[in-house]
Amino acid sequence: MKYKIKGLLLMSIASILFNIFYFSNYTILLLVLVLFGWYEFFQKKKVFENLEIEYDLEYEKCFIEEEIEYRIYLKNNSNEDIYITISPSNLLSRLKPPFQRIKLLSNEKKKITFITSFGTRGIKEIGYISINYKTPLGFEFWKIKKVNKTIEVLPEFIYSEFNKESLKKLLPGQKSNIRVLEDVTYVENIDEYNNEPMNRINWKVSAKYDKLMVKKYAHTSTGKVYMFVDLNLPDGIPKNNIFWKSERKIYEEYALKAAASIIRNQKLKHEDVNLVVIGKEIKRISSNDWINYYDILSISTGTEEPEYKIEEIIEHDLPYFTYEDTVIIISIHLTDKIIPDLIKLRAKTSKVIVLIMPYGFRIEHEGKLNIKEHDMFRIEAIDLEKKTILLEENHIIVRLVSPNNSLTEIFETI
Repeated sequence: MKYKIKGLLLMSIASILFNIFYFSNYTILLLVLVLFGWYEFFQKKKVFENLEIEYDLEYEKCFIEEEIEYRIYLKNNSNEDIYITISPSNLLSRLKPPFQRIKLLSNEKKKITFITSFGTRGIKEIGYISINYKTPLGFEFWKIKKVNKTIEVLPEFIYSEFNKESLKKLLPGQKSNIRVLEDVTYVENIDEYNNEPMNRINWKVSAKYDKLMVKKYAHTSTGKVYMFVDLNLPDGIPKNNIFWKSERKIYEEYALKAAASIIRNQKLKHEDVNLVVIGKEIKRISSNDWINYYDILSISTGTEEPEYKIEEIIEHDLPYFTYEDTVIIISIHLTDKIIPDLIKLRAKTSKVIVLIMPYGFRIEHEGKLNIKEHDMFRIEAIDLEKKTILLEENHIIVRLVSPNNSLTEIFETI
């Protein structure tokens, strides 16, 4: 706890001097007022010292722009009421309201609720809680408590349907849109009997509808989706180019949005997804829960001077791919150096999809820009577009995404 008594000290000195040199009833009154100020100071100091402060967050994780409650619990352990001002944190710029002034009754415990949200992903520090008491008697107190909690802001995902997996080796255990082999662990529907085997008849449902009804099963496949998200500037782009430096940061957020959207879509369909994020560090994850992937995406960052290169990562992982796998690569740019590795990768897998998005993509509800798409791209991207012809000839699907393309529109062209 800290306090400031400069005003009270000045009043005390002034009242003593007035009583020495200008003694009167008024100077005595001033001295009494100062003495009352000191009495009030020690009383409120005792109240403030015994003030308990606790805190809580509605969630430990949230999405960008999602509003959450930030709760502060105060307890007055004294027999005296007090008016205080609560300022939760200077780090929470979106706090509503920014502060609250309340009356805390004697021995009262009160919950004060604030609403906050975040505009960017990552691990966010909450900062400090500040409690202030101020009086016209010339002194004030304040107490600061560090919040030993952080909140993880997950990347935004854009709704899109990604159904571009190739035909895979078929085994029970996983859903697929390709109706080739049935998975008897998933009953998809009940339908009227039409020359199906007798063991498929659902006798309870048949008795209810007074006609033969059979089980319709879902169908399965077991290939994996491998996703490589490169957040770094690749070789071939000038490292000190101001345009690419600023554009890489914008690209990073869009790349993670695209990855989050595809991963969520795949996991809801029970697909195996192996994610590799290439940034300042290499992060790998394979999980049954899509939210675990978001934990990785929320803290991943790239750099203009990378230690790790995507072509080296792909070359390292090449022996582990099988022909049933689908590979998705998201990058800001591709250079000639990676083309041989992509061709080798295609020879080992069923499908390779490369999404190049130097300027991000269009969100579904946003309008299109009034500009020709070809005019949007810099010369490096235009040169890359010419090289994609060679890749397409080798059955490597490359899409150069413009700010006028939505994810759904891009997926529909694959």
